[in-house]
Amino acid sequence: MIRNAARALCAASLIVTPLVLSTPAHAAVGCQVNGVPAPGPNITGTSGSDYITCTSINSMDTISGLGGNDYISVGTSSGQVLGGDGSDYIRVGTVAAGQVNGGLGNDYIRVDTNNATVSGGLGTDYCRVGTGNPPISCEV
Repeated sequence: MIRNAARALCAASLIVTPLVLSTPAHAAVGCQVNGVPAPGPNITGTSGSDYITCTSINSMDTISGLGGNDYISVGTSSGQVLGGDGSDYIRVGTVAAGQVNGGLGNDYIRVDTNNATVSGGLGTDYCRVGTGNPPISCEV
């Protein structure tokens, strides 16, 4: 009886283990583009205005808003957050590594803690960093 139960548990572990390990370690976490889940590692908007949110992105992940006036919100970033063309609103809690770049347009970028690079890009940009490295290419 105990042997049969042990065999069943071993067989079940062979099935469950691949399911648990199917998400890559570098995958973006909790991302959505316009309300649709986006697993990453490349989170891409559209040529129009987008609403992009992620709990966190890692060093292999990139968020690209593309064109339009995008809203991008990320809790923690070690990857690339790129607003693209348009007047974008970009909000990041912590930039641990990588970069945040508004791209072409008049962007608003707000970062609580910056340990990497925050750049407004081309245009008249409003950038605020709470602590850490100051932003570059920001006029206001």
